[in-house]
Amino acid sequence: MRFLDVMISLDEIKRRISLGEQLEEILKEENWKDFEKFVSEVISENGFLTINNFRFSYNRKRNEIDIIAIQNPRIILIDCKHWKAKYRKLSALKKASLKHYNRGMNFINVIKKISIIRDWRKIIIILAIITLYEENIIEISNVYIVPLFKIVSFLENVKSGLYDKYILKF
Repeated sequence: MRFLDVMISLDEIKRRISLGEQLEEILKEENWKDFEKFVSEVISENGFLTINNFRFSYNRKRNEIDIIAIQNPRIILIDCKHWKAKYRKLSALKKASLKHYNRGMNFINVIKKISIIRDWRKIIIILAIITLYEENIIEISNVYIVPLFKIVSFLENVKSGLYDKYILKF
């Protein structure tokens, strides 16, 4: 256990990678909250505004989205999974994808409550789960499963419109 349980900084992660350590090994030491914070920082560094731990209710059901990444006209709804290796099975990913898809559909019903996007005429919703472990980017239940080491290329593809499926017009 680390002293004072302080999250490793982005600069420290970059330093350790430059010394040859693998990102997955470095972040395995962190807890899930720190993993979410790290993912949010990477997304911010790539030009997106981020909202962390967005909570909302729809049909009397509470929902939470770990990270909302915003870059007009796109909004990525992100669920972070800092799973241990034994949870990387396809069945766990399918279950998590379906839950995240349902949260995303609920979010569409409250989307205009976010003041920064209130005046947008078009919104493109992209659903993603960011995982710690190395895998390929795959799609399950209309949710992209993105390994952390591919997040920057995923964000570039988002910006280029590659994942534009759900387009809302107001």
